Amino acid sequence: MNKFAVAVAGLPTSGKTTLGNAIAKAMGIHFVDIDAGPVACGPPQEPNPYQSDQSKVRERARMTVAYRTLHAAVGANLTEGFSLVLSATYSRHSNQDFLVEAVRRGGGELKMILCQYRDTEEEVSRRVEERLMRGAVGGCRSVSHYFDDKSRYEGINIPHIVVTTDGGVDSALSQALAYIQEP
Repeated sequence: MNKFAVAVAGLPTSGKTTLGNAIAKAMGIHFVDIDAGPVACGPPQEPNPYQSDQSKVRERARMTVAYRTLHAAVGANLTEGFSLVLSATYSRHSNQDFLVEAVRRGGGELKMILCQYRDTEEEVSRRVEERLMRGAVGGCRSVSHYFDDKSRYEGINIPHIVVTTDGGVDSALSQALAYIQEP
């Protein structure tokens, strides 16, 4: 396979970072998580980014900076011959379109993976709590934040597979690697 970008997408707490890290490790390539790098290129997230219309506008602008930075990294890596794995929510079709363009400009191939799980209120709460205990930066900080994000999620409009993360990373990783290696 030539140079490629594997994008791991999905709602907050769906296991994107865990799966992205596992794919990168299994394939021996670089991993970029939007919350660990690109998001730091903009202003910090407010404690409740959806508390007011002004906060929502600020959060959207903050994430626009993060996605632009992420896509610049995708294009630069591919242009220089480096494949990579990236993770981000990709809740808006416009960001998905910008990703496709960054991969095209970099001369690579895109493989998109959508992470999902049974998002009962109890499971979302457990995952959010676990995320906060790990000291995760950015992203989802409450059950209400998760369901607000879910209500705005536009879905994936580019070719992709869906993997479920309910059974842990090993099953999801097997599905992802089989898909990535398809011609």
